[in-house]
Amino acid sequence: MGLDLSDLAVKFIRFDERGGSSIRVRYAGGAELAPGIVVNGNIEKPKELSRVLSGLRTGDGRNIRDNLVVASLPEEKGFIQILRLAKVKSENLEAAVRWELESAVPLPVEEIYFDYETVSSAAHSDHTDVFMLAYPRGVVDSYASVLHEAGLIPVALELESQAVVRALIDLSDLLPMLVIDIGATRTSFVLVAAGGIIHTSTIAISGQSFEGEIATNLGVSREKARELKVTSGLSVKRGGGDVARALAGTLQLLIEEILRHIEFYRDHAKDRAEPSDNIEKIILTGGDSNLIGIESYLARGLKVPVERGNPFGRVLARMGETTPPIPANMAHAYTTAIGLALRQIL
Repeated sequence: MGLDLSDLAVKFIRFDERGGSSIRVRYAGGAELAPGIVVNGNIEKPKELSRVLSGLRTGDGRNIRDNLVVASLPEEKGFIQILRLAKVKSENLEAAVRWELESAVPLPVEEIYFDYETVSSAAHSDHTDVFMLAYPRGVVDSYASVLHEAGLIPVALELESQAVVRALIDLSDLLPMLVIDIGATRTSFVLVAAGGIIHTSTIAISGQSFEGEIATNLGVSREKARELKVTSGLSVKRGGGDVARALAGTLQLLIEEILRHIEFYRDHAKDRAEPSDNIEKIILTGGDSNLIGIESYLARGLKVPVERGNPFGRVLARMGETTPPIPANMAHAYTTAIGLALRQIL
């Protein structure tokens, strides 16, 4: 079961492999979290979170009997970096990574868990690039402890962006892409090239900040702002374009941040075995990527193709279904959970 834990909600989904290569969704569901249980990725009230997890029910009210989970770790708590190492033999790579961790992570090596994988480099390169992921032991242990307390067994704990990329992108596609996950409390950026993640980051722009800007600039309540966000979005035809004007400043900040990521990729692509030094496509996901008109709005400002990803796109053929089993307006909120669940399948 893929289990996505965030500040405001828990979402889960379970796939079953059937005969041959066929799969199906056994169940999916979620639960909201009261404010203060998880704050900025920190579990502040572990007993309450454990209680929510142990009481999870499927969308149609069934109990969950599975206890093996692949769960997410908060993006903002991880240290993600491309380490540039002198060419070393494969058997010496871990020692070289461990050495570099001393300067790359502001914590003693004894206080972190870390993992790494090599990134493709040009044949003439005199170095090895390594994608490194590290987490404070306290963060990882707190998530593992809550899961165990709820009667769940973590098969793996995974970076959110790894799960998102697994759900949306076939990594045999080597074109450079930028995945933008617009969530309720933050937006995450994931640069993908040459078959892997090369950079991630998060910013505070989010669905909640959209609602705050709408409420402030239009002089309406937060509840009304949330309604306008969903019903009008950035459409000029809906509501006279008031929401688009209210969000213009925030969206310009988002565009500027995206441009910084594009420039970051260009600066670091020259000495890698990348098929292009330009971002060829931007893929949107996350619950607030459903904002009406956001793809065309960003595409106009960036001059880069922008599309909304399909969280079930990589497995629909194996499911024998032409439409996702979760409504399109909800599926993007499940992208991380879907990617986590697919870890054992793809």
